[in-house]
Amino acid sequence: MASKTSIALCISLALLSGCQSTDTNSTATATAQPQWITQTPTSDYMIYGVGSAKSSGDLRQTQLAAQESARLELAKQLNVSITGSTTVKQSASAKSMQFHVDELISSTVPTIQLQGVKIEQEFQSGEVAYALAAFNRTEAVMQTELSISSLDTEISQLELQGASKSELLNKAIEVKTLAAKRDKLNAYLLMLQSAQVAAPKAINKQFETSELILNSLSFNVISDHLKHAKVHDLLSSALTNNGITIKSTDADFDLSFRVEWQEIYKAGTYYSIAESYMVVSENGEEKAHFNSKVKAASSYKETAKSNAMSKLADRLSNQLAKFVVSGHS
Repeated sequence: MASKTSIALCISLALLSGCQSTDTNSTATATAQPQWITQTPTSDYMIYGVGSAKSSGDLRQTQLAAQESARLELAKQLNVSITGSTTVKQSASAKSMQFHVDELISSTVPTIQLQGVKIEQEFQSGEVAYALAAFNRTEAVMQTELSISSLDTEISQLELQGASKSELLNKAIEVKTLAAKRDKLNAYLLMLQSAQVAAPKAINKQFETSELILNSLSFNVISDHLKHAKVHDLLSSALTNNGITIKSTDADFDLSFRVEWQEIYKAGTYYSIAESYMVVSENGEEKAHFNSKVKAASSYKETAKSNAMSKLADRLSNQLAKFVVSGHS
């Protein structure tokens, strides 16, 4: 009897042990799905994005794809693209030296990208990977406003004075470059759905002074031979139409040029090819030189030549802007 009781007890203990083992394994393998997968978190100062990706056989690549998807979903809430660019407004006329310079400076100042996005959590469910991206917008706004304040301090400390026109231009360009950086930081604030930082009066005064320096810049066009008198007039007129100030006396810089023409008549069309050699000098000292080659066509010989000169003036206007910004060719 005792033997039967012992056997029954052993069987009972074995069954109980088996049941406990099954319950423990079930708890270890079954992980509850996070709530953020179906309901994106909300916060007064944080922005979240949830992304997912289906497995392609490589677990790490699937996780990275889910992370990228989460970042893009977050960016959509800001109505921006993480890798997109912003456009800086142009306050200058399209026909002014300031415009040419602003356009060149803007192209060299990098756009502020969406920064500080972090992957807070990740989850794997079968073949699908999930990721939760988070971005502290309040902190980003504060940091951007501090950066603008730092730029304003730097701009206010610049003295727009110089012994020569070149030195004055260098300082004016420094102000314009800082202004372009400030504009792009303000564009970033808009991207963050925050108000832009208005420039104080003292800063606006610096902007106005730098623009005045640029727009008062003048060139004296000098040809290398009397036979180029007509070309001289065409070039001067074309540069004037591009907003470049041309003066025959008391100009800031001399613009010496030599143009070689090649004219071809073929099948009822005149082709005018102009190759120019330009030297920019200040008080007899060479500051920069440019070479350009353009081609134009027309049914009329003089029109073809005039069109070529207009193209040459466009090219030279951009080259002069590069000279103004960099101080060299």
